[in-house]
Amino acid sequence: MGLFRLVALGTAGAIAYKLWKDRQARDASAAPAYDRGDVTPPHGDPLIGAATASWEPEPATPAAQSSRGFGES
Repeated sequence: MGLFRLVALGTAGAIAYKLWKDRQARDASAAPAYDRGDVTPPHGDPLIGAATASWEPEPATPAAQSSRGFGES
């Protein structure tokens, strides 16, 4: 009984996989494969090259460790 169940599940899995791959191929051929560029507007920080020439990074400042028990044995 256990071997029959294993073979049946394997067969069902193989059939489901083949149907899934066929559906992916069919859906991929119907959808356009190019990016129109109008879905999401540009977002995020501007590029460094686009920034002004006076841009300088902020100076590093020392900070205390805020983790409780840091460095204790």
